[in-house]
Formats: sequence, structure tokens, C-alpha cells
Amino acid sequence: MPSRLLTHLPHSLQRCGLALMACFCALLTGCTTDRASLATGPKIRLQVGDIKEISMATRADTTWQLTATSDNQEVVDVSRKQPVAATGGPPASTPGPAVFLLKGVTVGTARVVFSEKQLGATGDGQVKKTYTVVVSSK
Repeated sequence: MPSRLLTHLPHSLQRCGLALMACFCALLTGCTTDRASLATGPKIRLQVGDIKEISMATRADTTWQLTATSDNQEVVDVSRKQPVAATGGPPASTPGPAVFLLKGVTVGTARVVFSEKQLGATGDGQVKKTYTVVVSSK
């Protein structure tokens, strides 16, 4: 009986070691994912109070909507610039690129994600572009 236990011991130790290694790798990736994802995409540098316009091509199909979100609204405020008619009247409904305004609110770093999805669809949609925005003091 003891010899039978010894033959299974190395195999069980190998499985335990693999399980521990997998947990360590998962923990390591979980800790670094946020920083790695923050470092992706082109960088935009702003100072507190500065506003930068970003134009993004839209689909001709009006059943799709383009959105932009900041993962840290305390650092970067994102809004969509509304087109204005030439006469100063109601907004124009001409097709063309969508213009978004990125405003530096406080010092820090934020990730701004532009995505599109069909109207009425749930979820975040398909990512078109991601920017890393670094806001510094004046």
C-alpha cells in the first residue's frame, strides 16, 4: 500500500505545481492588465482646461451610432460637438465625421475609447479607436 501512494505522489505534485503556476500567471496578468491596456493607443497630451477636437468618420448607415467614453471622467471629460447650421439655426443633419471634444479636467491619465454599435443594441459595441490622454497642470 505505501508503495502505491509513492507512485502517485510525483504525479499529484506535478498537477499541484501546474495549478499553482496557472494561478500565479492569472494573478500576474490580472495585476498588470490595467496598466497594459492604459498604455495602448496613440497618446494625446492636454493641460488642465484645454480642449481638443477629435474627428471620427461615421457610417452612412444611420442605424449605427458612434460614442466616446472616458474610463476616468475626473481626468478627461468627453462630449460630442453638435453641428450647427450655417445660419445659426437648428443643428445641421449633414452626413460627415463626428466631432468629439476632449477636455482636461484634472491632472492624470485616462483612456478614451471610441466605439460604434447599432441603435438599440446592448453592450459597449465595437471599438474603433482608443487614445491614452495625459493631462498635466498648466
